[in-house]
Amino acid sequence: MNEIVAIAAPNAARRHAAREEAELRVALRRFVGGRLGAGERADGEDIVQETYLRLYDYRRTRPVADIGAFCFAVARNLVHDHFRRRSAAPRIEQVDEAIVCPQPRVEEVLDYRQRVEILVRAMKVMPALRREVFLRRQLDGTPAVQIATDLGLSRAAVDKHCTRALADLRAALERRGLPPGARP
Repeated sequence: MNEIVAIAAPNAARRHAAREEAELRVALRRFVGGRLGAGERADGEDIVQETYLRLYDYRRTRPVADIGAFCFAVARNLVHDHFRRRSAAPRIEQVDEAIVCPQPRVEEVLDYRQRVEILVRAMKVMPALRREVFLRRQLDGTPAVQIATDLGLSRAAVDKHCTRALADLRAALERRGLPPGARP
């Protein structure tokens, strides 16, 4: 019978110590949570964990007479440190989503580059006279009458070359599955 009591005593002591540790952890969570507020649950858990780390680190070199008092003092200091760090951190102003960035988005830049590559290839295979008329009219902004005079064409021929050049460019985009002027 004495052997059973001797075996049961260490187990009972361990169960009692585990129950006290669990109660201390719950009390620390409640203590820290009450000071931080409901929105900072993760920070509260971090503070409780840090409290235990400091307890175990301290106990490696010195004994602790009252573990509960030690843990609450450490937790209180960690909560103060938390608020001090938060108030010292630079404030980040909320950015209004309505503010438009003057730079195009990455997807737009890639889309434009792809379109330019397709259009340049289409321009290279276009008949030389059509390309010349189109570039002067659309890119240089030269009046149709001036182009007609310079190249010995009628005004109608200049318009026809521009119309066909645009049709060639649209067809090149459509062959690649890109509608003209719209993002894929």
